[in-house]
Amino acid sequence: MKRPLSALLFALLVAGCGRGSRSPRASETFPKAPVVLISVDTLRSDHLPFYGYTGVETPALSALREDSILFEKAYSHAPLTVPSHASILTGRVPADHGIHDNLGYRLRKDVPTLAELLKKAGYATGGAVSCFVLKGVSGIARGFDFYDDNVDPAEGNVALGQVQRRGDETEKQLAAWLGSVPSDKSFFAFLHLYEPHTPYEPPEPFKSRYKEQPYDGEIATADAIVGRFISLLKGKGLYDKALIVFLSDHGEGLGEHGEAEHGMFLYREALQVPLLVKFPGSRRAGMSLTSPVALADVFTTICRGVELPDFQAPTGTVSLLDLAAGAPPPARRILSETFFPRIHFGWSELASLLEGRWHYIEAPKPEIYDLETDPAEKNNRISEKLDALRALRADLLKRRPSYETPAGVDLEARKKLASLGYLSAGPSSSAGTLEDPKDRIGTFEELRRGLGEFTLGNAQKAHEVFSRLLAESPRMLDIWDMDSKALLQLGRPEEALAALKKTVDLAPEAARAPYVTEVANLCLQLGKWEEGERHAEALRALGDPAAEDIAARAALGRGDLAAAETAARAGLERGAGKARVRACLVLGRIAVLRGDLATARSFADKAQELSAGDKLAQSGLHMLRGDVLARAGRAPEAEREFLEELRLYPDRMDARVSLSALYASLNRRTDARRVVIELVSRQPTPEAFLLGMRTFHATEDRQGEIQLRREARRLFPSDSRFAPGG
Repeated sequence: MKRPLSALLFALLVAGCGRGSRSPRASETFPKAPVVLISVDTLRSDHLPFYGYTGVETPALSALREDSILFEKAYSHAPLTVPSHASILTGRVPADHGIHDNLGYRLRKDVPTLAELLKKAGYATGGAVSCFVLKGVSGIARGFDFYDDNVDPAEGNVALGQVQRRGDETEKQLAAWLGSVPSDKSFFAFLHLYEPHTPYEPPEPFKSRYKEQPYDGEIATADAIVGRFISLLKGKGLYDKALIVFLSDHGEGLGEHGEAEHGMFLYREALQVPLLVKFPGSRRAGMSLTSPVALADVFTTICRGVELPDFQAPTGTVSLLDLAAGAPPPARRILSETFFPRIHFGWSELASLLEGRWHYIEAPKPEIYDLETDPAEKNNRISEKLDALRALRADLLKRRPSYETPAGVDLEARKKLASLGYLSAGPSSSAGTLEDPKDRIGTFEELRRGLGEFTLGNAQKAHEVFSRLLAESPRMLDIWDMDSKALLQLGRPEEALAALKKTVDLAPEAARAPYVTEVANLCLQLGKWEEGERHAEALRALGDPAAEDIAARAALGRGDLAAAETAARAGLERGAGKARVRACLVLGRIAVLRGDLATARSFADKAQELSAGDKLAQSGLHMLRGDVLARAGRAPEAEREFLEELRLYPDRMDARVSLSALYASLNRRTDARRVVIELVSRQPTPEAFLLGMRTFHATEDRQGEIQLRREARRLFPSDSRFAPGG
């Protein structure tokens, strides 16, 4: 739509003012205006058309830019999702709000959030997020009436930082909430999208359109989702009334400075982000401001913009409304940090200060860059002993955040973890001897190669790479995690379990719950029911809601239906997301074992309903359907369900047992035996062999049972369970 000439002239006028001197005017405010915050994770500003990039088309965001003020130099306080969003939603740097990593840290209770303040002022508050790490357990959801964080890991080889859901599903959840808000009530809506975070897998048509640049394809995907949400706002007559802020939490390395993704370094490509602010009525549309601003300023901007009563801006923040009105930018230095290398790899943390043209990075080998002449930060001028260096270094010495672990766990939880053999050390606490992350570029390249081999299905080559890295530096938590997954694919489950347990040892105490959950799930996958239950007890002591789910499945595995039902019903009542789905599957399985097929079918249907919109069916859903169908005499349909379960989750032992039993009941003896042989071939553990032997015994395959016992005795000669008559 063409804009009137008068509007274009005004836009040109204020844009010109934004780049030169201008007379300060009173800041505009918008009492009770609707507030919309849109965060597209991992989005570099220099990959957007309105920041000069020509490699991607973003019609929705470009249109929003035309109605907004653009901040050319906006910077994040941390290149990680949770610490950065905590700064956006509190106006504080990580040292003040308390979150330094994506897992384990909690927002300080005395730090008010944007949602809390707006709710207190009468706003309806709703948010929907697209990744696991932004779940409300960190405190990030405080103050939201509605916070949809139904993003949980399915069983599979996915790192927790990559557990996500499609942005269009997140947008639908927030749109549904917005539809429930009374038309006369002010609201705060927070939409978070995980495109373009890795893995870069855009859907069509963007997959084909950006085949050579999948990162840009994910940006185009995010643009389309934002466009749908903005169309919704326009359709409800809310767009023109709303104060809209669009931003990203941090950038992406894309190979610059040796970093493919983000978290490790504090260079410009990881910290500089897009920032648009649209006023109600699109006032000051098209304006650009060049002075550096920080993401913490968004908090103050919104609170001042809607005239929250008695609002006190956090120290060091400014209202972007004041800058737009012509106020001179304050003299300040923008602080950023990353503890990711220390927590996840045992290397030194980094901190940086940015002031005007200068960017100083404090590290074991410090760096300073002139962003005006060297925006790519290739020429470290540390040896020149610049005046700017002395001032920045002195200031950072006073402001640099010290390493702090997450709040500790209580004594009972520590005892439970110790009883499972876990140490209490966590990440290294010594500061002076830690290596500079940039000196480990070779490790990055090796790690990238290992991950590439794993992605291509070359588990042996991936394991060889991971083993070399761990032999050189055994405190690299994330590599133990990936090596565990490679070992599992190689059919070496006991070694996989041992590697996964190392992640619990290396994680900060209060950040251990997700890793304990991963270990517990692997125990259940391997048929180690009692060990799984002990991990469930540790999770209960840690206060983690996954405890009931683990306990229910462990009790079911060892045949205690009453205990399994108690835990599953507790999980269904108190759990959320996929925990409720898994509770339904346990209750359905119990009903099958009790011969109550109607109840089992209803729980399967409930699990399907709770899984609506998931990209991947929950492990066990197709198996439960298969069991119900098999017992109802519908063998062909049951076989299809079992095969689909094994296609999605080939290591599920119980699905193979059920399929083998189905084949035996149809007198397909060769197929029945083949399925059991595949089970022990994929998972050559004592538990798998025992399960296979029991399956052969139940299906009256005496010869198969004898052969399996003989092979197990060869592999596990000291295990008395495989002795003749054992």
